[in-house]
Amino acid sequence: MAKSKPSPNGAMRRHPNILLLAIDSLLRTHMSCYGYSRLTTPHMDRFARGGTLFENTFSPHVPTTPAYSSMLTGRDCFGTEVVALRHQGGLPKKVKTLAELCRGAGYDTTCVGFGWNPASRGFDKYIEFSGWGAWNAGRSPKAQNLNEVAQPEIDRLVEQKRKTGQPWFMMLRHMDPHSPYLPPEPFDRMFYHGDELDPRNKSLEPVYNFKPFADYFRTWFPPGCTDKDYIIAQYDGAVAYMDACIARIFTQLEALGALDDTIVVINGDHGETLYDHECWFDHHGIYDVTLKVPLIIRYPGRVPAGRRIDGYNQHKDLVPTLMELAGIRTRAPFDGQSLMKLVRGEATSFDSEFYLTECTWQRKHGWRTPQWKLIVALEPDFHFKPQVELYNLVEDPDENRNVAQENREIVEVLRARMEAWIARREKETGVSNPMHRQGDWHGHKGVAAFKSSQQAYDTLHIGDPKQAATLQQKNKYATRGEHTPGAESDDAAQLITVIGRGHGGTRAMSHTLSQSGVYMGNTLNVSGDLLPPQPMYDACRIISRHVVHKGGTEWDFSKLHTMPIDPEFQKLIKQYLADVLASPAVRKGWKIPETTLALPWLVRMFPEAHYINWVRDPRDSILAGHLTDDLEQFNVPVDATDDLRLRRAISWKYQAELILATPKPKHWLTVRFEDFILDQDATLKKIGEFLGVPMVKIAVRPESVGRWKTAQGRVDFDFLRDNMKALGYELPAPRRAVKPARPKAAAAR
Repeated sequence: MAKSKPSPNGAMRRHPNILLLAIDSLLRTHMSCYGYSRLTTPHMDRFARGGTLFENTFSPHVPTTPAYSSMLTGRDCFGTEVVALRHQGGLPKKVKTLAELCRGAGYDTTCVGFGWNPASRGFDKYIEFSGWGAWNAGRSPKAQNLNEVAQPEIDRLVEQKRKTGQPWFMMLRHMDPHSPYLPPEPFDRMFYHGDELDPRNKSLEPVYNFKPFADYFRTWFPPGCTDKDYIIAQYDGAVAYMDACIARIFTQLEALGALDDTIVVINGDHGETLYDHECWFDHHGIYDVTLKVPLIIRYPGRVPAGRRIDGYNQHKDLVPTLMELAGIRTRAPFDGQSLMKLVRGEATSFDSEFYLTECTWQRKHGWRTPQWKLIVALEPDFHFKPQVELYNLVEDPDENRNVAQENREIVEVLRARMEAWIARREKETGVSNPMHRQGDWHGHKGVAAFKSSQQAYDTLHIGDPKQAATLQQKNKYATRGEHTPGAESDDAAQLITVIGRGHGGTRAMSHTLSQSGVYMGNTLNVSGDLLPPQPMYDACRIISRHVVHKGGTEWDFSKLHTMPIDPEFQKLIKQYLADVLASPAVRKGWKIPETTLALPWLVRMFPEAHYINWVRDPRDSILAGHLTDDLEQFNVPVDATDDLRLRRAISWKYQAELILATPKPKHWLTVRFEDFILDQDATLKKIGEFLGVPMVKIAVRPESVGRWKTAQGRVDFDFLRDNMKALGYELPAPRRAVKPARPKAAAAR
């Protein structure tokens, strides 16, 4: 690896570190530091106040592959010869990447999450992380996944520089704003408080009807989602989540004393089309929502704090800027120039007219001026848009009205400027326009250029239709069974509810139903509980307010059977069961141990459902902990105790009494865990007859029955005896009083 060049006096030239946070699909107008009404980026806002923010940075060559190629080389598309998402091959050997330039100046270089891109050439080290996701995998902590691999590497680089003086360059490619938008809690609902499943909302209908993307959306949209604003809120939540994770990087650098010795850059590769231009939740289309990207640079002492620059600039200007700030001398040619000229006031703006290219799901190029945007399709697109689009950016900044027909002279003037620029660049570089030599840019070998929009619409596709159907209609445990779209989804007789105290073996029942073709919900935990559970927990807390504690292990539940059901309770239950109730599955069910706590009102809400009352010997139940051990967490009035097993026994008793007090619905079956384990065939037959469907046999462990017999400590509680007797459990023999031993008669003397 090349070392830093010595200065004339023989001392090693000291270069600052460089940290590039390259964020995929970050929509500049959805960042609060760029004026967004939602506080999505508070930490980046603070970072921006310590540096310079650029208001008009453009990514003229989209999407990801050509954008990063320009960002990391300082070249335009004629310099990189990269314009397609599915670019074949690497960069031309004559082009130097930022990593190569830094290595030549003695930097240690690390790339996180970007090894596949042509512009990633030249790093010393490549680290990957999980930056994707789907609904069945749960919420996607992309930025934290990045932190977990990046932060130890930052520690290493900083320590190495402390010991050796070697500077470092690190690139972090953040993926959170890229679909799927699945931010973890609480960011998922940070910007949304509504009903995303409201059937009256039709805003997502055109999205689902767009065949090329529909299957992909169904792999990560919540099942039954109808509201576009919920999806947009997920995007904003993903940005806010990423912002919080990025703050950890800032904190780390500050704690290590390296922040002010590091040029830190935040830059987006391109923007995102949310509900814009029919380019649903993606980043194709050379509209400004895709082209305009955030750029913030912080380097105290060289880059002014709190400055905002209005002048136009592009991705190709970043590398020359970093070379100047880092003091790296190079003979590599750049098509861009250092942004420090704008910062110092030596120029008010760079190119205000420039060439645009796109080869993602459509092949188009165009020309942009401060007033006009010309877009010309080189092939018919799958949106059936006209070949030529023209937008007046002053009167119509969101580019919603195509005025090409009424402004044909302007179209011809802009087309002439574009063609003249292309001809000049072809002469300067000695290469033909890469937009005209892409071949099967769309990834379908042998198809060549599309002849019609219908052909493009029928050919282009993202997402696995089988996976989409699976994720929308059944859960990851079900391997068989009928889940036919169009089947009666409102047949209450097909709704199956499993109730039972936690650690009562309810996992066995849930997995049996799943394997037997019952849809149990889209996202489950390993126990087969429907997730997320918070609405169910909150519903339990609401109903428990109306239970009267009579002391000890006695409660009055009578009010629950006559009073109106709290509307908030109903809303929470419907929210919790949304994907189950909306499923087209022939048979569907749900289970979570806390269901028992809400049973009186659940029976009233779903009187025609099939209820399986799943019970287990309390002596085994109290050997394992569970959320319901502390009933006070669910607002249940109980006598407090520090005796853990007593607390669990009281919880078992409370739930048993609540079930006894609840008028039984039409379809009710009590199943003992012990019978299921020790006589599985007979029990499965009974359940199958109850539900009208054969039950699949799953593996069970006989040793899970009767664990209490060898347990240490107390397992018997007198107040449980009546309930145990009613359920057919063998009661312990009453303990006999132990009489003191009679003293032996004294030996005769």
